[in-house]
Amino acid sequence: MEWQPDEQGLQQVLQLLKDSQSPNTVTQRAVQQKLEQLNQFPDFNNYLIFVLTCLKTEDEPTRSLSGLILKNNVKAHYQNFPPAVADFIKRECLNNIGDPSPLIRATIGKMIGRLNECACEFIGTPLNIYIFSNVFLESFCTGSR
Repeated sequence: MEWQPDEQGLQQVLQLLKDSQSPNTVTQRAVQQKLEQLNQFPDFNNYLIFVLTCLKTEDEPTRSLSGLILKNNVKAHYQNFPPAVADFIKRECLNNIGDPSPLIRATIGKMIGRLNECACEFIGTPLNIYIFSNVFLESFCTGSR
């Protein structure tokens, strides 16, 4: 069964992402502290990839910010991710590389690059290169750029 977020947890993550866009420094510090707390829970990364790839009705800056936070989490904590979390992130990136939004596609591209740095097996195998190339070409040729 595919991972699904808890609705209350999802709303909390969305509010945190929106708060992080505030220019208020007090709010920014509170968000940073909350992010540090949430990073103790690997499931938090599932919420971030879910916002990036599945919440198409959410505004693009919030979706992209979710991906950028996840990219930083991958760099700092990938070795501690449970295999199910790492696999979910990889699968969602590959399934959504053709997102209609250029901002989201760019964010997913950055995520794939970071995953490849942290987990050489992600894009590095011939099969994954083939799959990635076909997904990318299909999205490019169908006008999802």
